[in-house]
Amino acid sequence: YNGNVDLLSLNGAKVLVGIDEKNVKRPYVCIPLDVNEIRIETYQKDNVNRQVAKLRVHIEPFKDSYKNKIRQSNIERGDTEKSVPTHEMQISFSTEYVKAVAKAFPKLVEQVKEYSKEKDPDIVNQDFNDENSHLFKAIRTRMNKRIASLYQPQTATQQQTYPQQVYGAAGNATAYVPPADGGNDYSSMPGYDDPNSDLPF
Repeated sequence: YNGNVDLLSLNGAKVLVGIDEKNVKRPYVCIPLDVNEIRIETYQKDNVNRQVAKLRVHIEPFKDSYKNKIRQSNIERGDTEKSVPTHEMQISFSTEYVKAVAKAFPKLVEQVKEYSKEKDPDIVNQDFNDENSHLFKAIRTRMNKRIASLYQPQTATQQQTYPQQVYGAAGNATAYVPPADGGNDYSSMPGYDDPNSDLPF
């Protein structure tokens, strides 16, 4: 499979300049760790400490109905040679993270209940801490976000052009230092205490 991961589709991602003192005009894609559950881990290689930033993802096939709609839309535009994506890649939040977000954002839980109660009336009485409940699964589905559409390999590749980005100005940036214990206290994340938070879930 092949495709393009849209890094700016990650929660809170921005393109910033002014971060690198030696390359002031160089743009960077900056992705907040907390609202994307990106875990920084350190390991040693050749006696040098190296860091990795891990983002959990999962890939699943698109439904035939979705692919048929894309085909139909292509036909209507007269583009019968255009490839149709077969799979999607999504952010995959851990069970613990989904529970932490549900606990911190009761409005999110209520929105999911309201949206789902017509198809599943019992969902309004379910506990989001029950990983097997429809409520928990619906909250996870709501939080998961598509970051790439994937295609089966093509014999001929098409070049794509991208519009030039307009970059915002960056403030004084500093290097991220992970907590000494390697843990994550999601309850202290920015926005968790704010009932009007615009956390993008």
